[in-house]
Amino acid sequence: MTTWPRRRSMIVLERVRRRVGGVFCMAAAAWAGGSAWAAEPSAAEFPSRTVQVIVPYPPGGLTDGLVRQLAAELGQAWKQSVVVENRGGGGTTIGTAQVARAQPDGHTLLFTSTGLVTNQILMKSLPYEADALSAVAMGGTAPNVLYVRPGLPVQSVAELVAYAKARPGEVKFASTGNGSSPHLTAELLASRAGISILHVPYKGAGPALTDLLAGHVDAMFHFPASLALAKQGKLRALAVAADERLADAPDLPTVVQAGVPGVVSGSWFGFFVPSATPAAIQDRIHRDVAQALRAPTVRRYMQESGLVSPPMSRAQFSAFITHERDKWAELIRTRNIRLE
Repeated sequence: MTTWPRRRSMIVLERVRRRVGGVFCMAAAAWAGGSAWAAEPSAAEFPSRTVQVIVPYPPGGLTDGLVRQLAAELGQAWKQSVVVENRGGGGTTIGTAQVARAQPDGHTLLFTSTGLVTNQILMKSLPYEADALSAVAMGGTAPNVLYVRPGLPVQSVAELVAYAKARPGEVKFASTGNGSSPHLTAELLASRAGISILHVPYKGAGPALTDLLAGHVDAMFHFPASLALAKQGKLRALAVAADERLADAPDLPTVVQAGVPGVVSGSWFGFFVPSATPAAIQDRIHRDVAQALRAPTVRRYMQESGLVSPPMSRAQFSAFITHERDKWAELIRTRNIRLE
């Protein structure tokens, strides 16, 4: 039988145990809450260190040039270093996967283009989940201009179509890579015009344009910036794959005006972050990118490069990406386009 003094001692010990346990529980909760708070910094505190922007393309192209202009402006706005790193390879999947796996705190961004959506259609598997990234901010768009080597005996889209029909599968169309905007625009032209072409993919715009200038390939869809080469007689511009003629090249017809309906296509460039990044930080990045796009140096670069920056909210940019995926999925399926 337990005596009263001993029983009283046991009651006191139990009360102490409960109090101590409660303290530990509160401490654990405070620690967990502090960790969660640290993992999700507020937009006001962002960025707290260097921001890394991954470009999944080789250096030197328009994607690389535009993001470096924007990075300089963002660095000033954020009062932190914004470092651009080119991580090409794997059809843009290597650099994209790096961002998809990054800490979702806004300090690792992806700046990419059309390959992000076409890879989901063309590749059997990806080193990241399709929904691993969120569209944050549109950087710019550029219509595709159809260029041919000067030695090709054609002066118009109609003559190019006739030339290709007489030589099925022989006309070489260069592109910046499988599934790229120049590649798919060439396939769209071939589909609408009823011709067969030979696709020649390159690792980036630089090598492709170099071979077109050298006459190793016959044609290529590329940015309006290369109109300067056409004015020098180094290339011949036949048409622009846009709804309207270019303000800087009013004599250049659209592909539709030149006789091939439905060929409207351009390249786009934008910022993405890991999907788990807090919405407040995504909003902050979107807002600051929009501000950077209004900077005089950026506007001058975009004008010289033939780029425009249509205003888009985060939701509108996300809807744009979905539309791009659906549009190219249909072409890829009907043309039976595969990765070589």
